[in-house]
Amino acid sequence: MLRRVLLIVLGVVLFLFIVGSATTYTLADNGRFLPGARWFDVQWSSEQTWLIELQPSALNRAEAGLRLLGRRLDDLEACQAQQCAQPALNYLNFAVNQAITAVNNAPADDQAALHEELHTLTRRALALLETVEVVTVRETDISPEELTARLETLLAALTDPGGAAAAIAQLDGRTAVNPRPASQPDESNSSGFSLSRLVDPRAVPFPEGAVDHSFFPLTGGHDNLECTACHTTGDYQGTSPSCLNCHAKDEPHEGQYGTTCTNCHVIESWKLVNFDHTMVSGQDCANCHKPPANHFQGACSACHTDTTDFRNAVFNHATIGSTDCSACHQPPANHFQGACKACHTDTTDFRNAVFNHSTIGGTDCSACHQPPANHFQGACRACHTDTSNFRNASFNHSTIGNTDCSACHQPPANHFQGACRDCHTDTGNFRNASFNHSTIGGTDCSACHNPPANHFQGACRDCHTDTGNFRNASFNHATIGGTDCSACHNPPANHFQGACKACHTDTSNFRNASFSHSTIGNTDCSACHNPPANHFQGACRACHTDTSNFRNASFSHSTIGNTDCSACHQPPANHFQGACRDCHTDTSNFRNAGFNHSTIGGTDCSACHQPPGNHFPGACRNCHTDTSNFHNVSFNHAGLTDCQSCHTRPSNHFQGQCSDCHNTSSWGDATFTHSFPINHEGANGNCSTCHPGGNTGTYTCTACHDQQRMDNKHQEVGGYNGTNCAQCHPDGREHDD
Repeated sequence: MLRRVLLIVLGVVLFLFIVGSATTYTLADNGRFLPGARWFDVQWSSEQTWLIELQPSALNRAEAGLRLLGRRLDDLEACQAQQCAQPALNYLNFAVNQAITAVNNAPADDQAALHEELHTLTRRALALLETVEVVTVRETDISPEELTARLETLLAALTDPGGAAAAIAQLDGRTAVNPRPASQPDESNSSGFSLSRLVDPRAVPFPEGAVDHSFFPLTGGHDNLECTACHTTGDYQGTSPSCLNCHAKDEPHEGQYGTTCTNCHVIESWKLVNFDHTMVSGQDCANCHKPPANHFQGACSACHTDTTDFRNAVFNHATIGSTDCSACHQPPANHFQGACKACHTDTTDFRNAVFNHSTIGGTDCSACHQPPANHFQGACRACHTDTSNFRNASFNHSTIGNTDCSACHQPPANHFQGACRDCHTDTGNFRNASFNHSTIGGTDCSACHNPPANHFQGACRDCHTDTGNFRNASFNHATIGGTDCSACHNPPANHFQGACKACHTDTSNFRNASFSHSTIGNTDCSACHNPPANHFQGACRACHTDTSNFRNASFSHSTIGNTDCSACHQPPANHFQGACRDCHTDTSNFRNAGFNHSTIGGTDCSACHQPPGNHFPGACRNCHTDTSNFHNVSFNHAGLTDCQSCHTRPSNHFQGQCSDCHNTSSWGDATFTHSFPINHEGANGNCSTCHPGGNTGTYTCTACHDQQRMDNKHQEVGGYNGTNCAQCHPDGREHDD
């Protein structure tokens, strides 16, 4: 019985545990209650247990801490409409501290992503705190200003990529205090004695140095103070360390910068101030500072976002609306008088401006632009008609009248000094100029033209007599006297080094030159001439002995030794692939060659020889067995019956199949079977008697028998055919029936 009770009790406990766990996990996961609600404390404890303490790794705890920070922000946003903003602030402060600690304890490899998420949540919290209004702030509660200051410090640390980790680690030193309000203490114990406060306490003096006051150092302005200066009621317990506890009457800021005076002031003196502008958050600079004259009227904090340096300001011109630039900026001298915004449409870069010149109407370019020096004095618009590109201008030179080109254009160096218009008559193209050289008189070409390098030094006019074409020049080489050709002309590469005049004796045609090769002595031909490709490598003079005609050469092939003919000669197409010397043994006549066909082995004759037309298509070797005489051939006709595929029958030969009479062993040994008697009526074997003209394909009987007579005689014979007598008389004899 007891065992059964124990099992029931254990079952109930297990059931309650499972139900309780499921309920608390659901509360932790959903987070549906707001701070101040009846079930929120249970929900908050469940969150700490399930989402923080039971997480398996530091990374999971960091992610859960960021998730709870986001949930607390949602709570604060919802509480503004339900009068629970102060508890939501306390829980948000705890969530911030918890998230900082969890992120700082996460693995280093994962902290970059965690910092980015914490940065996003911090920015959201700061934006939300600007809208929070809390009327009553208890001593244990955190104010929106204090939390804003902390979050701005955190945001500055997260914004610095290099120092984020170290700064956050420093912030992690602040302890996350339990945000739940402490339970009211029991004012009396069983004896009726109050444990929380003494009744009408009195200050107890302590000897110098008897009390460890390190938790609040008594230095600077606090040095040498009596205990009763701060502990006015004689109660040492619960005295607030806040400056305002003693100096509230001296505080000139009316609470607008929070209650933590040490953010700016030091203990030594009130006047030693280090003001942290990050604390002012929702307040504008103009509350303390007076802007300079003509300063933009918008909120200072919209531009002065750097609280450490007010000069580090960026103005967002996109926010000026319809305000024109001239409201703040003074245009430079001679600036166009139109509205600035018509051109300066890029609010991030005033230099990125585009002026629409098509709107200037009749205003001339010179109203804004200064023409360059020596510019044409006419109206700018006469040429600059393209308002989008001033370089796209077209000047009508036909309108200049008698004005010479030199009025605007500077002639190039060493230009002819005459009037420009004498040559540049085409006002549409100055390059289309024609200079009349016939007018230069006795002026030499060199007055305007520089002769090319190594030009003949004589007067130009001696050769260039055609003033219309300087290339039409004729030089009289007969006048050079003893001057050698090399004084003006560079011989081509590898030219003979002797005097030019020794060969080029004709001064009117340098190609008419004659070189006497008999004077070269032992100089070989290769000193001047390059042999053709694959030329014999021996000395040229060994063959080219005639110095007046290099083609008159004789090569002694007997000197080539073992060198094969193919070293110099290319065999013709389909030539036998063997060594040339095997056949061409006569070195004085390559045509005197003897080929030993007995060496070809299994190679067929057709590999080298083309058979004549209508030759038998079989293998040559079957008949041409004699390799020394291709005419000595023996053809085996056995098995071949169509003689006319190779042989042409003689004239007047019988037209039947050859094999009917001839055998394959002999033409003459033929047997002819003639069904009709060949000695009929005295024909005596003369074929032409019945086959006139030698046409054995037909026959006639009328050569001996009268056709009319035969027709009359056979009138009563049925089926008579006068042209086919053999039909009834196959043996040539007359029949009665």
